[in-house]
Amino acid sequence: MEFELEIPKKQFQDHLEIPNNHRIIFSGAFGTGKTYFLNKFFKDNERYETIHIYPVNYSVSSNEDIFELIKYDIFFKLLEKGLDFQNVEIDKGTFLPFFLNSHATEIIPFLLGVIPKVGASLKDIASGLIELNKKFEKEFKEANLTEQDKIIDYLKEFSGKKGSILEDDLYTQLICSLVNQIQENGKEVVLIIDDLDRIDPEHIFRLLNVLVAHVDINKDQNKFDFNKIILVCDIENIRKIFSNRYGADVDFSGYIDKFYSRSIFHYDLSGEMIKSVNKLFHSVVLDYGNKKMSLGEVRKDVAGAIIKQILHSFIQHDLISIRVLKRIFSGTQSLKERYVWREGKYDAISNNDIELVKAVDFLIFLFQDYKLFVEKCKVLKNRDIEILENVSNHFFLNQIVKAGNVKNYWSNNKERPKEVGQELQFEIQIDSFNLRYTISTEFDSYSLKERYIYRVNSISDSIGQELKIDDINFFFLLVGLLEQTDFKSLLNLKYESV
Repeated sequence: MEFELEIPKKQFQDHLEIPNNHRIIFSGAFGTGKTYFLNKFFKDNERYETIHIYPVNYSVSSNEDIFELIKYDIFFKLLEKGLDFQNVEIDKGTFLPFFLNSHATEIIPFLLGVIPKVGASLKDIASGLIELNKKFEKEFKEANLTEQDKIIDYLKEFSGKKGSILEDDLYTQLICSLVNQIQENGKEVVLIIDDLDRIDPEHIFRLLNVLVAHVDINKDQNKFDFNKIILVCDIENIRKIFSNRYGADVDFSGYIDKFYSRSIFHYDLSGEMIKSVNKLFHSVVLDYGNKKMSLGEVRKDVAGAIIKQILHSFIQHDLISIRVLKRIFSGTQSLKERYVWREGKYDAISNNDIELVKAVDFLIFLFQDYKLFVEKCKVLKNRDIEILENVSNHFFLNQIVKAGNVKNYWSNNKERPKEVGQELQFEIQIDSFNLRYTISTEFDSYSLKERYIYRVNSISDSIGQELKIDDINFFFLLVGLLEQTDFKSLLNLKYESV
């Protein structure tokens, strides 16, 4: 499943090219394809060389220094670039204490021990490690060892600096030297730190503080000499984490604005998703057992129309992730018949009788979380909902009242008027609304059976004031149905295939 990215690419390119825009917060909701976009944007880009790391994947305990692991991860990524280690320059005052302390031959085993913690691949970096070790041995032999005593004294001070926000150890100098080598080839080097808001809060603020301390001291120069550093997260999540840690009264904006040079880049793909929605709907086939139908072709099929409307509204208001969309738009989806309620010997109701059950079953199966589905519907209670073609808001309200009075389903359906042509009117309360509706029958030429038609005639609020049917938000009533009636008991909450 591919989305058109040309507009977001142009927007991000313009953002990168803002003068002196060296540090960027790339913000977007979880699951909206931030990593996918960045990989696409920088792939085969002749201007930029990227180092893309994912600290959320580190095997790091709460008391370990995540910044040390980040350094090793960056270092390993640079080893994969096939750079010339003969051109690496390291200050002797830093190199010799490190090398002596490591007893020369222990450098490689130490680095090998770090590899599993950052998820690096030994195969990809093996040749780089070998060349680096040769470089170390050569430098060590050529050094003036008559000053060894001074070096060992310095070593004590050096070891105490590890973890300092002002640290400048061997690996930092190695990284800077390798980054400078790439820059000499005419490329800007970009560090991307992904999923920042998914790591431990202690580690988030440790990382941010190291980065900003370097900038404060070195006059807007990035750590490790990177041309740009991009922090990828949902800024709202960082805001919540900050409030939980420091208190809601502490100024978040005054803290976070140190970590971006110009403005936060807000990544939003919902507009492109909406443009592609009809094409996507045609790719989904609903399998009812006795028939198959493309979701894009749905007209009078009630369950399909409900699914299509809810998905469209979720996409429109950025409430569904690309990961979930991939599950939806992956081919044929089954909508099997099952009985949802039974009383006595003959009175039974299936999800073919109450199509809203079938539709909601399908959606919560995709989300694998009933509460999450309800929370997303709640967001839409006070939003403007765009109703799709060939259906109406009235159509969806009719399905609400049909699903909201399950216990009286058969008794209401069997009730007949005393006079020919007389309509029987029923009433149901959902949330603060009273809905009055009628039930009629019509012959279904497909199933060769009569089916019951529910139609809402009027709606009033809690004080009896009449409301316009078309003004009622479908999701407001859907949330009331999901939370305040017996409807939930009809659903397949085991998240099994529907």
